[in-house]
Amino acid sequence: MNAPRSTSPKPRFVSALGIGVAALAVACGLVAAPANVPLRPSGWKEIGPGPASVEAAIAVDAPSNTIYIVGIGGSVLKSTDGGANFAAVDNGLTSRGATSMAMFPRDPNVVYLGTGDAIFKTTDGAAVWSATTGIGAPLSMAIDPNDSNVVYAGYNGFIDKTVDGGDTWVSVSDSLGGVQVFSLAIDPAHSNVVYAGTTGQGAFKSSDGGASWVALTADTTVWCLLVDPSDSNVVYAGSNGNGVFKSSDAGASFVRIGSPEVGVVLSLAKSGNRLFAGTATRGVSVSGDGGATWTNTGISEGLGLVLAVDSDGAVYAGTNFDGVFQLPASRLAGDLGGRRRDWRRLAWPSLSDCNCQSGHAIVVDPSNSRHVFLSTNDGGLLVTDDGGRTWRDGGKNGLVNRAPRGVAFDPREPRRVYAGSFTGGGLFKSEDHGNHWERRLFGSASIYVTGIDVDPVDGSIYVATVRSGDGIWKSTDFGETFTRIDRAPGAAPDDFLSLSGRGITVDPHRHRTVYFADRGTGIWRSQDAGASWINVDPNPSFKVTVDPVNSDIVYGAGDSGVVKSTDGGASFVDKGNGLDGATTSRTGALVVNPNRRRILYVGTEGGGVFKSTDAGENWFPVDAGLDDGGVYGLAMDPSSPDTLYASTASSVYKTTTGGQ
Repeated sequence: MNAPRSTSPKPRFVSALGIGVAALAVACGLVAAPANVPLRPSGWKEIGPGPASVEAAIAVDAPSNTIYIVGIGGSVLKSTDGGANFAAVDNGLTSRGATSMAMFPRDPNVVYLGTGDAIFKTTDGAAVWSATTGIGAPLSMAIDPNDSNVVYAGYNGFIDKTVDGGDTWVSVSDSLGGVQVFSLAIDPAHSNVVYAGTTGQGAFKSSDGGASWVALTADTTVWCLLVDPSDSNVVYAGSNGNGVFKSSDAGASFVRIGSPEVGVVLSLAKSGNRLFAGTATRGVSVSGDGGATWTNTGISEGLGLVLAVDSDGAVYAGTNFDGVFQLPASRLAGDLGGRRRDWRRLAWPSLSDCNCQSGHAIVVDPSNSRHVFLSTNDGGLLVTDDGGRTWRDGGKNGLVNRAPRGVAFDPREPRRVYAGSFTGGGLFKSEDHGNHWERRLFGSASIYVTGIDVDPVDGSIYVATVRSGDGIWKSTDFGETFTRIDRAPGAAPDDFLSLSGRGITVDPHRHRTVYFADRGTGIWRSQDAGASWINVDPNPSFKVTVDPVNSDIVYGAGDSGVVKSTDGGASFVDKGNGLDGATTSRTGALVVNPNRRRILYVGTEGGGVFKSTDAGENWFPVDAGLDDGGVYGLAMDPSSPDTLYASTASSVYKTTTGGQ
């Protein structure tokens, strides 16, 4: 039975896409920055990376020449002249960082916008937005084409529906068992027919407006679904590595029809007889024979995150680093519309000036301190080779992951780099500093790799996962194969602890000692290279850091602040004086100065960066110039410990003065 959805937050797995992003003072280049302002002599300086990743749906109405575009962390941009000019339309929005968007096809004035904090709605063409009672961070949304009051929102774990324009929402996914819904599609000819694409559990169909669902036979992970606009019996599904699947019987059965060069298909669209696929790296490809063969359009080497088609047949593509492109309907003739010059870039001045990539883990190359890797929400893996002056898309050549997570270098051979994955991605490995990548799949079909550390002695890889039940994994052959290892002492081989979290750390001096930070159950320690684990501190934690010289000193960061051990992790005591209840960050955001070990830094999700000069006894903020307090990653240059990088919900900041 469908029960009313409470408007208060409920315990749930928080999507990597669903983080509320603070507005920047200079958002998406829409406010001019003062010229010739000298750099601050101290504190933090914003260093990018920009431009905005466009992950939410692009909404288009051809008759009115209306286009809506949203980039991660930036403004909602609107054009009323077919894309010649765009302006920000943010009035009423209290949250940036859109995760999804849906426009009523019969009236471009009615738009729903999913953000990290809430679902917003406008009925006047974005002159004013108002918050609905919908929960924040929907991964996907779809509007009934016949009734703008009926909207579906897919989340990490459930689907909600409103029939009154957002005043109330009810759960319509109780029978689906906590699926992660990245795609929703409504049959335009039968609006009670709804399709849902999930990561790890395939696709589902409802024929009664979400009251009940049946599983479909498409691939295990379905990033996107498309109901053919000319024949609703034809449904396409984009997979996580196997290309495109097609059903000719309204989802009753699917067959694989072919694949673009990169088989991870994040978005699909059809215009006339042209089928378009946005892929994880290599941008967008097009097929003129129903998906059997493909031609790359050349518009981007990055992620083809979203695709849309207007009523005239023009195609719109949103990417992670190259902006938004339009293929006019008139250019579809001839060479499949597959030539780069056929496409026109939209809103580039605003998007290119927007330092609003939502960052997570940030890591400095131990062999080259100017080489820094940044994992982002839906911008892929971004890299700087010059200490943050310029950034490039580092996800080419095999890193087919829309949102890579933890990144780790092999300390013995830094050319060897490992990157974690978003749901279903497995682990990625590079032997040439990240120029080329290979994927290794293991565990469940929806495994979500969030933390990685490498044994400095034998090169073993330890992998943390965030989904409950996926546990901790280890590889002793440089990532070729993996074995699950989260067991209590003396436990049976298949009796796992089901640990989940982001923080995994190998003691650099006692390499058989490994720590794991579990957000629910606290800090765990293994003293036999991961063969068995015991809980050594009950405080929910995100990160564990071992003192760079003395293995007896261990720090943990979590919801309650910072804890410290002086007996090799056997016991911990609270050291949060001065943190003022700030929640510590979920990724590698607690670092120790290797030269002056009494100096520590911790990043917090809402309070910025704190520093301790007495080995964690007391903390004080070091936020001069840090305009975004949502710090999700913190990295220190080991060769110059006063140089730190902070990845935030909107950008990357750098200090060369220890933040002061």
